[in-house]
Amino acid sequence: MVARAAGRRHVTWSVFRVAVAGLVAGALLFAAACGSASDKYVTNKAAGVYVKLPDGWSQARVSEPLLIGLDARELSPEMYAILRQIDWMTGIDASGNAKPDVFNPAANQPNGFVQVRQLLPEEAKNISTNDLRDLVVSIDQAKAAQDQLVKQNPVTARLQPAFLLILEESVKRANGVHGVHLIYQVSTSTGLVTFDQTSLLDSQQTVLYQLVLTCTALCYAQYSPSVSSVQHSFTVNPTT
Repeated sequence: MVARAAGRRHVTWSVFRVAVAGLVAGALLFAAACGSASDKYVTNKAAGVYVKLPDGWSQARVSEPLLIGLDARELSPEMYAILRQIDWMTGIDASGNAKPDVFNPAANQPNGFVQVRQLLPEEAKNISTNDLRDLVVSIDQAKAAQDQLVKQNPVTARLQPAFLLILEESVKRANGVHGVHLIYQVSTSTGLVTFDQTSLLDSQQTVLYQLVLTCTALCYAQYSPSVSSVQHSFTVNPTT
């Protein structure tokens, strides 16, 4: 969805597939994990997930699901309770704060999360690799909105895009793990932001693995080598 405000075009937050209530709750509830050499590594040994962080980055376990890709309005209390049991998430942040930003695109330093989630039965039945593209931002919707703007005003829409897909590539890992890696920019009411997102499924397409990093577009340009190193370290080796 594209909106206009004070003469500027931006993608409203309705494009984002994040339930705000879950985002706020998750951002506030951490299990402390700071101050040791182990901070350089985010690991979930049971799931076979590993991420190496640059020096100075921090991490903290998120104790409530952020509901990425889910609509909170469609979740019953019972289903939410199940999600708490099957969703593992750790927030990461280049600022080094003990309580890092978990998903703040307006931040001036990279932040985001590593996630392992057992898919709900209905999700597992219907999910496809293409669906992974839309877990954070509805890519096709954003692209369609940008195309419409180009038709209306080709010059301005290309110079100041509401949405720009920088990279989209298929990912294939050992043991049938597969998915997509995306880098894209979105113009929001707070300014231009960048997302670097890897979303993967296991061979049976029943487990979701995600590493998502975000910050302002200027921040991303400054920190892109560090963000790239984190993404390249993202290892998924299912143990079952």
